[in-house]
This record gives sequence, C-alpha cells and structure tokens, in this order.
Amino acid sequence: MVAFAEEERFSRRKHHKDSRSCAVAAAYCLSGAGITLADVDEIAIAFNPAWVMPSNICTDAELIAEPLDPALFGHHRPRQVIVVEHHLAHTASAFHPSGFDEAAVLVADGSGGVPATLAHGTADGLKLLRQFPFSQSLGWFYETVAERLGLGNWTSSGKLMGLAGYGNPDRYTLDFPTARAGGSSRRS
Repeated sequence: MVAFAEEERFSRRKHHKDSRSCAVAAAYCLSGAGITLADVDEIAIAFNPAWVMPSNICTDAELIAEPLDPALFGHHRPRQVIVVEHHLAHTASAFHPSGFDEAAVLVADGSGGVPATLAHGTADGLKLLRQFPFSQSLGWFYETVAERLGLGNWTSSGKLMGLAGYGNPDRYTLDFPTARAGGSSRRS
C-alpha cells in the first residue's frame, strides 16, 4: 500500500457528512503514488443507496463526478467505476493491506440491512461465510453501552470510540498469539 486517506481528514467533517466526494483524498493518494487518475485501470466505490438503479458497474458521468470531481484530476473522467457492496468494501480494505496470506475478517456496523459480515480472505480473494441480520447487531449493543455511559443517544455513540485515542497503549497492549494451524506463524 502506497497511500491511504479519509476524505474527512481534509474536510474536517465527521464521515465527510452530506457529501459522496472522495476526490481530495483520492488526489492525495495518487500524488503519493506519483500517478494521475488517468493512470488507474480500475476504480471501485461503495454502493450508494441514493442511486436509482443499483448495478455492479456505473457508467453515468454525473454519478461518477460525485465522488471524483473531474476538476481535481485535470478534468479526466473515468468511463466507469465498479460498484462494491458496503461490507465487501470494508472487508477488502481490512484484509488486503493486512499482510496476512489468510485471515478471518469480521465487519460490524451499527445497523442497516446487514450489520455484520464474516468472510475468509486468501490470496485467491474473499469468500463470504456468513452475514448477520440487523436484530443481531453488535453496533446496537455498542450504542446502548455508549448511551448508558451518558454519552448520548445513537447519534453520539462515536464519542466512546473517540476516547480510545486517550488510552495508554503500553498498559492495554495484548500479546496475541501469532501461531497458525500447522505451526506456521509467517506473515507475508
């Protein structure tokens, strides 16, 4: 991995609220890699529920310009983008840069159609093992704990996550075993 950035780090708005753009973060990453958007062979974006026609491929120039403002890329417009299901995007962004040859990957969101997904990642790709219904949401449990701690309702539960940065990593670091089945502890 050469570069990674969240758009909210540039806009200073949590989750880059009220915008689908990732253009500034994408421009930053491309600059770090020393390439332009025109050099990129394939672009994948997360599914947008506001789009009228869900599809695996988006070729609508106006919809593509939402996340990738052509003004930031020398007015280059990709012909198409691959549309990826929300949890698959999370799973891929966790597994592929992890350095592991093989791993179980768990994605847990607050709510939505599918709040939790378990997948198996290998060099051949990601295989979906199980998805859990919203009634079994760990995110709802997390939000309930945050509310009981006095941090507000579900709209404010991120405050609890924000406290993690104030912890002492030396005190709370766990020594996870690295051995794998068959005795191998190698990471790629």
